[in-house]
Amino acid sequence: MRHLTGTVWGHFAKPVRMYRGETMAGVIADESIHDPDRGFSGGYYMETISLGPAFMASFVEPGGWGPDFAALLDRYLNTAGMWIVGEDMPQENNRVTLNTTVKDTNGLPVPNVHYDDHTNDLAMREHAYAAGQRVYEAVGAQTSHHTPPYPSTHNLGTARMSERPEDGVVDKWGRTHDVKNLFISDGSVFTTGAAANPTLTIAALAIRQAEYIAEALRTGEV
Repeated sequence: MRHLTGTVWGHFAKPVRMYRGETMAGVIADESIHDPDRGFSGGYYMETISLGPAFMASFVEPGGWGPDFAALLDRYLNTAGMWIVGEDMPQENNRVTLNTTVKDTNGLPVPNVHYDDHTNDLAMREHAYAAGQRVYEAVGAQTSHHTPPYPSTHNLGTARMSERPEDGVVDKWGRTHDVKNLFISDGSVFTTGAAANPTLTIAALAIRQAEYIAEALRTGEV
């Protein structure tokens, strides 16, 4: 999993100066609910973003070039951006494997990362684009546009937590089922991504795990 992503941009008649304030200046959580009547499961957040010129140049039109792209950058002061973060579906075929022919500078196989959007993800993204554009229209944007999802965001899953070894890689403490003194502390233990940024959850799991390891070392279990 990597989270469903995308951005919506609003263009205004007067400067809005989105560079002021925090990077993630505000969050709209109205759509972060489970309401299948919308045509998909799960939900998403709309996060208003505060970006400098270089960051906006990278994100406002990925791969953009030429006069139309330059015109977008010329409207920097009058542009506002919104980041879409939603729950993507865990899928067995989304995986990391080792390349059988290409090696890195240390002679080790490079990873192949395979990711396909679920049909649920596609429906959610279109709903999010439309909702984001309605927000900007409601506050007076002259025009708006959305961009495709970026190549990668929050890498989650692939070593998921499970009670039974046959269902996953680690137990509730992040301890691998197969190697008892090996613990995994990052987002790969997630079974689902929900719609929120994962950093605080990863930190909470790591602190909880550290306390468990400390006690296990004290008692000689590890």
